Amino acid sequence: MSSRTDGIALPDLLLTEAVKDLEADTPLRDDAALAQALAAGEERQTRIVQRARRLAADTGLDRDLARLRDRLLLLGLALAALGMVLALLVAMALLGEGRHINAVAAIALLIAPNVVGIVVWALLTVLGARSQAGAFGRAVAALARWRRAPQHVRRVWPSAARALDAQHLTTWVLGGLNHLLWAVVYTAAALLLWAVLAFSAYRLGWETTILAPQTLHDAAQAIAWLPEHIGLPAPVPEDLDDPDASRLLGYWLIACTLAYGALPRLLLAMLCTAVWWRRRDAGRLDLDEPYYRRLIARFEALAPTRVLDAEHARQAAPAPAHAAAAGGEPGTLVLIGFELPQELALPAALLERAAWSERVDGGLEEREALLRRIADHPPARLLMACHAPSTPDRGTLRFIEAARAGSIALLLLPAPDAAQLARWRDWLAACGSGDITVHADAGAVLIPHG
Repeated sequence: MSSRTDGIALPDLLLTEAVKDLEADTPLRDDAALAQALAAGEERQTRIVQRARRLAADTGLDRDLARLRDRLLLLGLALAALGMVLALLVAMALLGEGRHINAVAAIALLIAPNVVGIVVWALLTVLGARSQAGAFGRAVAALARWRRAPQHVRRVWPSAARALDAQHLTTWVLGGLNHLLWAVVYTAAALLLWAVLAFSAYRLGWETTILAPQTLHDAAQAIAWLPEHIGLPAPVPEDLDDPDASRLLGYWLIACTLAYGALPRLLLAMLCTAVWWRRRDAGRLDLDEPYYRRLIARFEALAPTRVLDAEHARQAAPAPAHAAAAGGEPGTLVLIGFELPQELALPAALLERAAWSERVDGGLEEREALLRRIADHPPARLLMACHAPSTPDRGTLRFIEAARAGSIALLLLPAPDAAQLARWRDWLAACGSGDITVHADAGAVLIPHG
């Protein structure tokens, strides 16, 4: 049985990481926060996030996050101003010098850098997403270590970078800002072109020394295909000596600036926004980190035990006759994966020989259902696979005591070293359960046949 929980919203993930950074040196006084977290529900992530919310409010981290949002808004305005400056440069490059414009050359000057930029972004996104995220995180961490950096930068920005990286959003956020900037640039450039061409006289055409004029005419018509199919007027004159030729090519130049400059960037910005929207509430905490495992152990120690005690009492009661007949046959083995990381698989050889197997995480409802199944159909042998690097706690002991069957043993995964094996055995002995066998190798587990 797998434990599925709702994702964490990005602001909550950010605050949780920020609280972890704040407690890196000295733990905070969190009695009220722990009580509030325990009342929030049984799910581990919910408790950890609720505790972080309370501590963030007590320490001012939530206000630092608000300042971060304000700074990002100012950054957006600065990018918009930069976009206007770049738009002016693009318009000047397209207009060239004097009053004569080679329209085909001007639009080629526009399209080539944009295509190259989009291709580079796509390659970096597909091939170098992880390296980009790491570089961004290192840059933010360096900024946070700068002594003159504002307090909200030092306390919130590193956790923001890690939160984005954890949800694989770093490249999409940076890419979205980049595309949005260039969409503004090319839109503003098209407007500037319209303004200049509307109030100044320019002669537009195409010139060539080694190509036939018809070649450039055909190229202009090919370039006009996209803007015409999206509803933008992009007429190509048949004769450059026509008095309306410059006017038609002016519309052609503006339409191509929008179609090949602003439109691709706008669509890519929308794609990045869609990815952001999809992933922003799908964050997950790495509960195998020592910091979070310590919090989980504290929650387990403070959690009420009446539910598990009731299960234990129910199991201790005489089992119905039909239950004993169903599950107590000699050699019947049940394999339980107790709080194992998702990527750690149960041994295939044991899965093949077990009557049935389950994985259980930290939810009380999940544990209750599994313990009820064990109580209703007690196996002859119960093997619990536990995470070797983890430190056993009261929650582990409660589950072991509540799940005791005819015979119970522990299997440590992955294969433990001598110190880990000794720690688990010493812990069981100290808890009065020294009779429980702890196996270090799946191959050494003996399964009797019925």
